[in-house]
Amino acid sequence: MLSLVASVLQCGEGAARGSSSSENPWAAEHIEGLPIDIRREVFARARVCGNTPAALHYFSVSIDAGGTRFVSLHFEDFVCTNRAAVCTDGLCLHQLYVDFRGRQRLIFSTRARDLRMFNNDDTVGIEVTGGPSAGRYRWQGGRFVRSVILKERW
Repeated sequence: MLSLVASVLQCGEGAARGSSSSENPWAAEHIEGLPIDIRREVFARARVCGNTPAALHYFSVSIDAGGTRFVSLHFEDFVCTNRAAVCTDGLCLHQLYVDFRGRQRLIFSTRARDLRMFNNDDTVGIEVTGGPSAGRYRWQGGRFVRSVILKERW
């Protein structure tokens, strides 16, 4: 019985990590589930890249805070034949969208090593690593503002 439980747990862990040998990690499915406004932007970027759009699972990440949904795109995880269109000198395009009355609006865009969102007391914060926008920011209801003090709460 114990070996059966261990086997099921291992199987679940592998599926959660996307290690299934039948799954294509670079897939259009990771884009097709995005809201239409964001998908349009991604398809336009793919045309500049010179290929059909495909991405890894964590190309898009979403978070909800204070009743507002945010979606970040991480172009280091995006297929791009013309790589300079999304990444140069180790800095890749990162975009952040907010849901506003059912439409997705671009609210933050930068080239960085990484952009990480987190929920801080029901307010979204972001941490940008590398590049000209490096630092911490907090959502002010209409835009992100640089924040010197922003403690994370997990």
